[in-house]
Amino acid sequence: MADAQNPQTASASSDAAVHAKGVIDPQTDVSDDEAAAIAQAALKSTIVHVSRQTLTQSGNAIFRVQLADGRAVAVRVNPRRGMFSFTQHNFDALRELGLPVPRVLASGTTARQGSFIVLEWVPGRDLQYELAGMSAPQMTRIAETVSDYQKRVAALPESRGFGWAPVRRHASTARWTDIFGQTSNEEPRDDAPALDHLRARLRAIRRSVEPYFASLRPICFLDDLTVKNVLVEHGDLQGIIDVDFVCYGDPLMAVGTTLAHIAADVGEEGRFYGDELIRCAAPSPDAERAIYFYGSLWMTGFLAAAEAAGDVQRATELMTATDTMLRAAESGLHI
Repeated sequence: MADAQNPQTASASSDAAVHAKGVIDPQTDVSDDEAAAIAQAALKSTIVHVSRQTLTQSGNAIFRVQLADGRAVAVRVNPRRGMFSFTQHNFDALRELGLPVPRVLASGTTARQGSFIVLEWVPGRDLQYELAGMSAPQMTRIAETVSDYQKRVAALPESRGFGWAPVRRHASTARWTDIFGQTSNEEPRDDAPALDHLRARLRAIRRSVEPYFASLRPICFLDDLTVKNVLVEHGDLQGIIDVDFVCYGDPLMAVGTTLAHIAADVGEEGRFYGDELIRCAAPSPDAERAIYFYGSLWMTGFLAAAEAAGDVQRATELMTATDTMLRAAESGLHI
């Protein structure tokens, strides 16, 4: 997804595109002392305690900082300059829609010429870590709430193009399909690696959804509102975070990528939540196939990353899960 306006996305091809946040681990070279120094300088307050967080915002080091005045704040640090330039702009727009986003307390450039932002602390953990212990009614409630948030965001003005941009700004990609790179009819050799055969199946599914892609308009949606960035405590949604950019295109991509994250990182315990998101979306058959295309696209990306890292166990698990996702997309197709 090579969009010049979205520095958080990786370049993509039609068979292996995946959002960079799905495959890159958070930066770990920011120390607690550095986070404390950032918060102290920005807020002019004495720091009592700093703890690194496990929130899955890739590319960002995230800290909970306890201040002497009793407040807790979140400090996000990114090694790239200007990464949070539009975060407050986006949060303000989403807050007007009634979405529970934190307030920005400070932002700027780090001593190492990276970026930092200080936010109100939102309690809870990423939904990814909570799903296994949640009841079906709790999952339904959160799925319905997240779906409602996406509908509110979809009411924002459309962009003149597709892809990533700040709220009420314009993305630059001419067609939604171009987000996923060049199309290809290439068929792998019989003895090619299994991943190549999965990618060939993915390309065939993409060809089947091209008419659906051509019908889409550049609608605003929160592409990272998956099982990440949805903070949950005791089964209740507490807030949403990490909206440095929004995406313009098909809001159902967020459903598909959520299915992929569930399959890759949660497992069967989270499947009902994905099913509820689909129920709330009430997609047409073509749109549902697109959902599973998006999910399969991310899954092949996760699988490629696991293989590149030499993580044999994860790659084996993802191979099976990717095949299952592809089968859901292929259902009813003669390919």
